[in-house]
Amino acid sequence: MKNKLYPYYDAPEISDLKELVTYCDEKHGEKIAFHWLENKREKTKTYNDVKEDINALGEYFLNEGYVGKHIAVIGENSYNWIITYFATVNSGNVIVPIDKECTKEDVKYFIEKSDTEIFVHSDDYTEEAQFSNCSTLINMNNFDKLLEKGRNLLASGKNEFQNMKIDRNKMCTLVFTSGTTAEPKGVMLSHRNIGTNSISVIKSVKLPDSALLMLPLNHTYGFIATSSAMIVGCKIFINSSLRRLADDIKYAKPKYIPTVPLVGEVFYKNIWSAIRASGKENLIKKMIPISNGLRKIGIDIRRKIFKQIIDGLGGELELIVTGGAPNHEESVEGLTNFGIQVVTCYGISECSPSVSSMRNDHYDPASVGNALYNVELKISEDNEILVKGTGVFLGYYKNEEATKAAMEDGWFKTGDMGELKDDFLYVKGRIKNLIVLSNGKNVSPEELEKEITQNIPDINEVVVYANGDEIIAEIYIEDANNEIQDDIKNKVFLINKSLPTYKHIANVVFRESEFEKTTTKKIKRIKRG
Repeated sequence: MKNKLYPYYDAPEISDLKELVTYCDEKHGEKIAFHWLENKREKTKTYNDVKEDINALGEYFLNEGYVGKHIAVIGENSYNWIITYFATVNSGNVIVPIDKECTKEDVKYFIEKSDTEIFVHSDDYTEEAQFSNCSTLINMNNFDKLLEKGRNLLASGKNEFQNMKIDRNKMCTLVFTSGTTAEPKGVMLSHRNIGTNSISVIKSVKLPDSALLMLPLNHTYGFIATSSAMIVGCKIFINSSLRRLADDIKYAKPKYIPTVPLVGEVFYKNIWSAIRASGKENLIKKMIPISNGLRKIGIDIRRKIFKQIIDGLGGELELIVTGGAPNHEESVEGLTNFGIQVVTCYGISECSPSVSSMRNDHYDPASVGNALYNVELKISEDNEILVKGTGVFLGYYKNEEATKAAMEDGWFKTGDMGELKDDFLYVKGRIKNLIVLSNGKNVSPEELEKEITQNIPDINEVVVYANGDEIIAEIYIEDANNEIQDDIKNKVFLINKSLPTYKHIANVVFRESEFEKTTTKKIKRIKRG
């Protein structure tokens, strides 16, 4: 399936990350590319600065003999993290992004498994870098000295970095999966994979001119969100810590935030908490249908009548793009009612990562949108989502068996169940999580979890699993007393009435703490029951 119903937005032809940097330099020049707060003072870098700094760092790397090397990077989101990535891949080396949430033991494991020789780290991760036993350590907080050396090399006539020819089809990024049930695998991505995926995103979603970067850069989604924003010339504020997110949004006043569904849900819940605290709940509930009725006849006054709500999110926010997990339809529609468009994307690391996306004006809140430009989708006989396109990875690093198992006649097998209907893709859950009952019926736990969370919004987390043929819902809710638990049980059993008998939840159990999660905040599905 290709997206044929809705026209794509214009975008340049970019096939590698060197072209991307050059395009941004020539197109956006003295516009501010990145800004951030350092010791409570704002720092800025223009698109011209970005290219100059990448050139200097890349020239330094080559002068040090870093050619064909695997270079790991770990640290909080920062400008130096970003130029490390570009300088590495554009000098013929391979970047190995490491999740800053990893334990020291995990970091050491990834360094060894990826054959990394050079490790770039921030001050806060010096201990992890030293523990890795990597042969060369570089502290990115000392980049001023390295950039000066690089600039001196360029001034002396050296120009190896800018003259470096890029092999677009060769691995430039080695990123480890963060699966909820299996050992991480090294996903090999090329310049072509990442470059064309960045273009595919902006052909499908029209991005505003300012953004806030909060997604971890070590995740492919975080990097693609950054590279696509760069191509359209966004002014990008770098948020280095979730603890500072609320303050950074008010300071930076972004029009666009790429994030995960959980953050959008938090925004939505906080909005309603503030509305209730103000005593205006009934008024707002009356205004929403009036506003939506006016929209149907072409009159959109949402951002005027709900200005106070939008001001709580910086005052300029227009668009939230989410990926990495299913969205709650309630929060998608709710934020849209207030004048903040929520666009849901679907992707997987092996596809660089974006596969499908809602469009700005063509969407179904229950879906994950349409196939991106350069992407083809189809559903296999066993309902698995299959992907073909320029973003599909080169394979798993030193794991031919896993690579072969992931492909089927040129199509990548995502491991997700799905459905294509009227050009929209609907994700039904992970195949490996499927509950197979003794009567041969199959039950998707994600489907039941969605039913529960959408119908009982007070629930924090839920995991559905089977104990024999008995389907269990394990629930975490903060400050739950016996009365609250009994009420939730009754509501879950009420949900059963809308489901086929074989999908009925037989028992509800409660837990006192959150479920264990991966570094991407997905619940780990260990065997239960």
